[in-house]
Amino acid sequence: MKSSQHTTRFGTTDVLLVLVTTIWGLNYVISKISLQEMNPMVFNSLRFVIGAVICWIILLFRETNFKVSKGELFHLFIMGIVAHGINQVAFVYGVAKTSASTASLILAATPMCVAFLAGLLKLEKANGKTIMGIVISFGGVALVVMGAAGGIGINVESDVGNMLIVIATLFWSLYTIMIRLYFKDISIVKVTTYSMTITAVFFSMISLKQIMAADWFSYSGAAWTGVIYSGIFVFGISYTLWNIGVRKVGPTRTSVYANLPPFVSILTGRLILGEMITKTQILGGLLIIFGLIYANQKDSVKQVEKG
Repeated sequence: MKSSQHTTRFGTTDVLLVLVTTIWGLNYVISKISLQEMNPMVFNSLRFVIGAVICWIILLFRETNFKVSKGELFHLFIMGIVAHGINQVAFVYGVAKTSASTASLILAATPMCVAFLAGLLKLEKANGKTIMGIVISFGGVALVVMGAAGGIGINVESDVGNMLIVIATLFWSLYTIMIRLYFKDISIVKVTTYSMTITAVFFSMISLKQIMAADWFSYSGAAWTGVIYSGIFVFGISYTLWNIGVRKVGPTRTSVYANLPPFVSILTGRLILGEMITKTQILGGLLIIFGLIYANQKDSVKQVEKG
């Protein structure tokens, strides 16, 4: 077993991850617009199907071998249904019940969860700086949730939404870890395509009743724009780039970029939805960002490779 250290040198992969998190930041607001008209399960089913189609197009252009082993297919199934499926159910219902800015700030705690899971599974070793950064981030998440409009225990619907976003964060962290843990010998494009397809089938099956009852012609152009944007850019393109980042620079460093969407989301949430953000939430967001930066300083994470 040998260890190698990740540095923080900014490269092409980092640029792509900035693009990914910008797309995600916009997605919180755009998704909320669509969810004002669409049933959350219908919305998710549509964008997963679009995302799967885009992934297959990318795969067809990039590769000629589409086979996966039985072991890989099993892990892809688990990742697509459990890690990804539960993540997205919690996400769409959470966003529908809470504000876009609050949802994005809670999800900014993803690096904290990923670092914990990576350390638990001995994929990465975190030193004192990383541990302290995680503690600071936990404090930030608590402030974000407590600073939501109405406060904890006053606005029940918002509180439920916040808890669902916390669940989404946990399962997205699991998804990120699984990419590194189980798919070292399979291309990232293939991993993304198969997992996306499995999740699309899963959502279409569990959403069949809502899909049949949907009034398709009543949806506005803005609602359809949200579906198309989320399907193509969030699921089809950014997921592939995110998974490439996990493969190239490791789960913890990749997940650090989850702290960028809140800034995009807060700005667009105010401009498009007229959402307000409280001072407590701002403080919580700053604590999350500070904790993540502190935890990800040079040489704060050691990669563990078996060999």
